[in-house]
Amino acid sequence: MSRDFFFIDDSGSKNWDTPYSRDFIDDPPSRNDQNLKFWRDNYFVLAGIHIKSDALATLDPQVNALKQRHFGTECVEIKSDWLRNPTQRKKRYLVPFNITEERLTAFVDEWYLFFEEYRGRIQSHAFVLDKRYYRNKRNIHSPLHILAQVLFDRVEKHPSKETVIVFDQMDKEISSEKNLQGGILKIADKAININSYFKAYTHVRPRFEKSCNSNLLQMADIVAYDVYRQFVDHGDKWDGKDGTTLPLYEYLKRIIGTFYCSTEGRLAGYGLVKIPDPSKTRWRMPEKKQ
Repeated sequence: MSRDFFFIDDSGSKNWDTPYSRDFIDDPPSRNDQNLKFWRDNYFVLAGIHIKSDALATLDPQVNALKQRHFGTECVEIKSDWLRNPTQRKKRYLVPFNITEERLTAFVDEWYLFFEEYRGRIQSHAFVLDKRYYRNKRNIHSPLHILAQVLFDRVEKHPSKETVIVFDQMDKEISSEKNLQGGILKIADKAININSYFKAYTHVRPRFEKSCNSNLLQMADIVAYDVYRQFVDHGDKWDGKDGTTLPLYEYLKRIIGTFYCSTEGRLAGYGLVKIPDPSKTRWRMPEKKQ
């Protein structure tokens, strides 16, 4: 039996960088350049794409062909923060592959088009932790632990729950069962239980791969980073009470149509889960323009 795959990457800090204070909830810092570090430290995201094995078999060679066409090789790792940072763009792409800014921009545009081309065959999922609300768990569980538990529970509730979950490698050794990867495996094995809904999971034991060797993990990085930027830039709008309009980070707008949602188009609590979500927001998929 062929299984679906769920490729997962993270964005933001895995540590409790934001100091705890109720004031940060009741009277949060403004979202401006002066407070940018606070908001960058505050959010941690696990996100990625759920894809069927037959779609994976066609998408992977298409990505390789795109890389070959623009860089002259398939051996190039695509990371969102490298693409967005001018210094990293030059160091990672422009100089080593002798390409122009225009050529790199053209590559990114085509890279994002895969999400539209495979719409319906891939689903994007994201889980966002707002660190301001966590006081008691700071000495016990990391943000990574908490979101890994949420992710596994959500996968178990997904219609295609018998899936292979592949995380971006977090420790020096892929086979490591200590440190960060060990914590994830303990949660998957129920050796650690953070208020889980389930006694056991249907999915096979998670595995880890190097992002540089996996086009699909590199696509998961896109989802993780774009959702991270969405909350750094517009997290207050998600928490708002009107629940009608949600400004989107420009690159998230390109892939929002791939997110898992309810049959009524509800996004919050389905493809995009914020922990906690005190506003109980009912954000829906944006309407398509005719």
